[in-house]
Amino acid sequence: MAFVPAASGSTEIASTSKVELQTQEWCLPEGAVRLSTHLTLRDGATVAMRAIRADDKERLQAFHARLSLETVYLRFFSYLRVLTPQMAEHLTHVDYENRMALVATTRNGSDEQIVADVRYDRAGPAVAEVAFVVEDAWQGHGIATPLLYRLAAYARGHGIMDLVALTMSENIRIHTLLCHSGFPASVIPYRDMTEVRLDISRPPVSAYAQ
Repeated sequence: MAFVPAASGSTEIASTSKVELQTQEWCLPEGAVRLSTHLTLRDGATVAMRAIRADDKERLQAFHARLSLETVYLRFFSYLRVLTPQMAEHLTHVDYENRMALVATTRNGSDEQIVADVRYDRAGPAVAEVAFVVEDAWQGHGIATPLLYRLAAYARGHGIMDLVALTMSENIRIHTLLCHSGFPASVIPYRDMTEVRLDISRPPVSAYAQ
């Protein structure tokens, strides 16, 4: 895996832009760096999309604190009121291959806020578990689908052919998103849970994938 090299000398630091320096210090893989873009949502709103970084710990905790208890419960299967520093550390420190996350962000001046998070954790040679969470105020704007498409393409490039989502059976919004994503989907209902498996071995057959 090719990584962006860290800055190594004071002369180089002085001649390097702030953004370039930050990218170097975070040491993101080149493939993860190239994911950074802006998304225009269904209602015309624009958000930034990028790979999660190690310095997102406090931003992720603030994001979690803004979620409703219902959204927290549907994501974590418990009323996790506070994202502890240890959990935030784990969720923001990924290896960009077996564990990967994309975030959608907005800015208010210099303040960057996370408004959505989609991630996978490899569970086998060609399968990974996928999870989503979108801030309540941004739900229904069409953030999760383009994040899923870009995460799936990235995962496919790292040998993952199936994404598996284990969700609460009452989580109709995510079931609809997954089953209408354009990827072949299989659904296995359990007592209180539903497993949705997406075949991402090929790009999705959907107008939203363009």
